Amino acid sequence: MNYDLNKKGLLHGAIIGLVGIGISLVAYLISSDAYFSWRSITLMIVSFGLLIYLGRKERSKNHEGHLTYAEAYWYSGIAFFIMIYFNEVFYIFVFNVLNPDLQDIFIQKSIESTEQMLLLFEKDMSKVDESISEIERQVRNSFKPFSLIANSWQILMQAMVAALIAALFLRKSKPLFEAED
Repeated sequence: MNYDLNKKGLLHGAIIGLVGIGISLVAYLISSDAYFSWRSITLMIVSFGLLIYLGRKERSKNHEGHLTYAEAYWYSGIAFFIMIYFNEVFYIFVFNVLNPDLQDIFIQKSIESTEQMLLLFEKDMSKVDESISEIERQVRNSFKPFSLIANSWQILMQAMVAALIAALFLRKSKPLFEAED
């Protein structure tokens, strides 16, 4: 793999992560509702768009305008992993240092949305209650700093799936034949 491209993936992931933290901070400063409602979709759209922009700029500037799918995939995967990790660190910071009271609000919103979804599929209320208590436990554990390390494999999987899509927008094969003048 291309070492310089991997370094750019790290750098671009850090840049996108910092932009994501900025979006999250603005949403947090507006209100807790903004933090829980539009922040995640805005973060996803801006991050994906910024990765495509930076990746294409890198492709044209340092790779003669061509990247294989594999190169684009690894670049995107590295960038997404770093970006998601930055945002998870900020998430833990918000819920433990900036405003620990948000934990209860977040748990309540998670339980409400999960309960609505479970009621569509499951008619046995004892199973619904059991599932909700398990989800509450998982959400409470996600606020702990150790959860960042424990959930790294999930972050990696999210990054790799997103990279599959992003690589489609970044790859550009070299032409099979050179045009003659």
